[in-house]
Amino acid sequence: MEIPVLVHGKGIYDSDAMKMKYTGMVLEGSRIKEMGRFEELSQAYPDVRVMDFSDSYILPGLVNTHVHLEFTPCRDTYGIYRREDRKARLDRAAEHARTLLRSGVTTVRDAGSSMDLAEALSGREAGSEPKTELPRIQAAGMPLTPDGGHLAFLGKTSNGTEELKQAVKERKSAGCGCVKLIVSGGQLTPGSVPEHDTYSRGEIQAAVEAAHELGLPTAAHCLTTSSYVNAMEAGVDSVEHCACFRRNRRLGLLERYYEPDVMEAFLLEQEKRECEIFGRLADLGMRPLVGTDAGCGYTFFDETWLEMELLCRRCGLTPEKAIHAATLEGARALGYGDFLGRLAPGYEADFIAAAQNPIQDIEAFRHIKHVVCRGKIIE
Repeated sequence: MEIPVLVHGKGIYDSDAMKMKYTGMVLEGSRIKEMGRFEELSQAYPDVRVMDFSDSYILPGLVNTHVHLEFTPCRDTYGIYRREDRKARLDRAAEHARTLLRSGVTTVRDAGSSMDLAEALSGREAGSEPKTELPRIQAAGMPLTPDGGHLAFLGKTSNGTEELKQAVKERKSAGCGCVKLIVSGGQLTPGSVPEHDTYSRGEIQAAVEAAHELGLPTAAHCLTTSSYVNAMEAGVDSVEHCACFRRNRRLGLLERYYEPDVMEAFLLEQEKRECEIFGRLADLGMRPLVGTDAGCGYTFFDETWLEMELLCRRCGLTPEKAIHAATLEGARALGYGDFLGRLAPGYEADFIAAAQNPIQDIEAFRHIKHVVCRGKIIE
């Protein structure tokens, strides 16, 4: 029988009330047993070990729903991946996963890497003990993409309904925890056209139904309005990017401008449009997630906090809604909402401790003092 541990916090976040509601929390193994006031719990559990985080605010561990663990954040992400061998890629993926964990991300979805990574992680169910100090990882493996499609360089492509359904079965057999579909082009892959759709609504629906029959959640990479609509109508569980790109006919570019610099202006305009679209979708009742796309371009693995700040400052979310997006909504999107994403009895003891209250200042996530995953202190 596990010996309980009593956690003492300056404030402990309640996801339903969206506020700091408790000061004490009892852990039993990797699960939360009880919540309440520290003074009362310390009387009920007088001889247990205390995790003294009384100078910190405690929140659920962050859930980053979109990273690429095998990718290198730089200008030559594609080139480095193509040049590296299997061992180098897997070693890099493990280090990136540890970086995520140390930054407060206790659960992560790898939304597109080689099948080598999915197979290396297979056998580690969401609640099982990891071989090394890693966060919980849900791997999509090789995304479903057609010949010449975005991320086709990761491995085998899938064309047409029957190949898509067979690919879903292969992902399940390889130990993937979800299925990702590339339903429009992408910018990282040479030859892929971002504003072109790749699969029809019927093809997407066939893949989604096949995944759901096997108990796998689905995610769709969308960079166009039409691909977004197709994915939603087909019943995907979450949509990535929602950039809604269109081609500027005069310039031949994706809404770019020539001042002050072509690439810089493009990136700034792209960011502005994405923030506006994100805010509109949230206003329409869509449930936002936090997924940084770490590994692509100059998006680093220890900056989940940055996306949360942007959600508040650029997209109009309150700190409470940003926390919800980065915790419970992320866990739900991964299919883990019944045991991850909140601090409550019966849930996994994955949490972080920050010096400042992020409800008052979202920048508190920049400075995580402690990370606890599966009931064990990481740092």
